[in-house]
Amino acid sequence: MTETTETDGAANGTGFDGPLSGVRVLDCTQMLAGPFTSQLLADLGAEVLKVERPDVGDLTRSIDPELGDSGMTSYFASLNRGKRSVALDLGSETGAAAFLALVETADIVIENYRPGTLEKWGLGYEALRAHNEAVIYCSISGFLPGPYRDVAAFDMVAQALGGVMSISGEAEGPPVRPGLPIGDLAGSMYAAVCILTALSARSERGGCRIEVPLYESLVAFLSERAGWSLATGEAYPRLGTAHPTLEPYRVVTTADDPLALAVASDGTYEDLCNALDRPDLATDERFATNAARVANREALAAELEPIFGERGAEAWFSLLRDEGVPAAPVRDTTEVFDEPQLRESGVTSDLEIGGVSLPLVTFPGRFSNAETGTDRNPPELGEHTERVLGEVLSEAELRELDAT
Repeated sequence: MTETTETDGAANGTGFDGPLSGVRVLDCTQMLAGPFTSQLLADLGAEVLKVERPDVGDLTRSIDPELGDSGMTSYFASLNRGKRSVALDLGSETGAAAFLALVETADIVIENYRPGTLEKWGLGYEALRAHNEAVIYCSISGFLPGPYRDVAAFDMVAQALGGVMSISGEAEGPPVRPGLPIGDLAGSMYAAVCILTALSARSERGGCRIEVPLYESLVAFLSERAGWSLATGEAYPRLGTAHPTLEPYRVVTTADDPLALAVASDGTYEDLCNALDRPDLATDERFATNAARVANREALAAELEPIFGERGAEAWFSLLRDEGVPAAPVRDTTEVFDEPQLRESGVTSDLEIGGVSLPLVTFPGRFSNAETGTDRNPPELGEHTERVLGEVLSEAELRELDAT
């Protein structure tokens, strides 16, 4: 068992007065979808106990890059701030018994094992409910029961089957995986919504079991894309950064860097033309309405491209911003953390691990009567095992657990 190095409650999830203060979460997840869900809860003030396999831990602990010389990876650190790590072999008799003792103190359990795994270990919902009737048990799976139930579910699989990859990429190119793991994130967000809903209703309805799938969650995220396809009977087109029903709504080339241009109404288009000192483009019958612009998008692009090539992206950003035209330079994932907007809005952490600064967005929502977000460090593997289990196990039980 790992000796705890915990020295400060606030630094490890017990002294943060967020809206979920006093709520205990047992996080039996790894990789991204589950940890992102429990990270949201931790940023809202919940105490999150991350239950990890001894000696191995969350798989993301071994996915490079490492943060300086800290021995901790950036993948793990970005998803596990402020949690407490408890090392337990849930597949062993003593590990399962220790976990059940923790369940008696918990409000929420989250797991993303393959369906049936925890039931095989005697740790399914009914077993946990026998120890704690009020527990909220959330499983994050790949698919709800159906033909794909046993398909190995990763974000890319959900994206492929869920239609997202088919609408990502250039018109003449192959489908591509979006830059974000949107399948994992869709499941995470629905899981958090379900957990908080169950928590708010628990006093009247009691505990419950929740299952949130990546695939069905991602199909739900298709939203108006799905509506378009169902209305037209056609597959939603793959157009790169362009929009099938709005124009100009795309990334344009400037004298230096790309600029995202988002014109969604005829009034905004007229403002754009005035800002470009080309009012004639607003009255040209080929472009006077959005429908006309969509029908003549190539002709409009031919008019706009040389104009945007006269200045750089930052100059256009400033000019169009003053005119109220939605547009912005395309920042990369290092440039975005240099944006004063992030720092001045107060959503980033001041974490530093291994000499590497981590101004991660902790929680973007704000409450008038509670704090959100956290600068708390992610835990070392098993860092809090002894202290946490010492609250629920006898000395003899701790010795027996140590011996396994």
